[in-house]
Amino acid sequence: MSCFICDKHRGISNQPPGGYFYEDKHWKVCHFPADQSVLGRIVLESKRHFLDFAEMTEEEAASYGNVIKLLYAALKQVTEAERVYQLITIDGTPHFHVHFIPRGRDGKTRGLEYLRQELSCNEEDAIQLVNKLQVILNLSR
Repeated sequence: MSCFICDKHRGISNQPPGGYFYEDKHWKVCHFPADQSVLGRIVLESKRHFLDFAEMTEEEAASYGNVIKLLYAALKQVTEAERVYQLITIDGTPHFHVHFIPRGRDGKTRGLEYLRQELSCNEEDAIQLVNKLQVILNLSR
């Protein structure tokens, strides 16, 4: 059975803008496709193919919180976001992945209304943001 995220990890399917900017034993992180997202929307993807928290190993579960803490701090610093929304649905692609979506201070929409908007960003801007996140995350390790 083919999996979009597993194929992406192997370099078979479309690669994210700027590539993967964080990777450890269990996780890979990239920017969501620019034409489908607000600037700074990043995705944490499990390296191992599994569906949800019930299927995580103890080691994956233990590392999850630490990775999220790093990502929130770096994303808030780079985007100056007031909030970072976290979204897990796993409906479109049945492979564990989490979306992190920054929301600025000046936006009029919030919460679900903000998430429902059809937003996009420039690919060059996404790549620049990825480079900044990579620097911050490398310093955090």
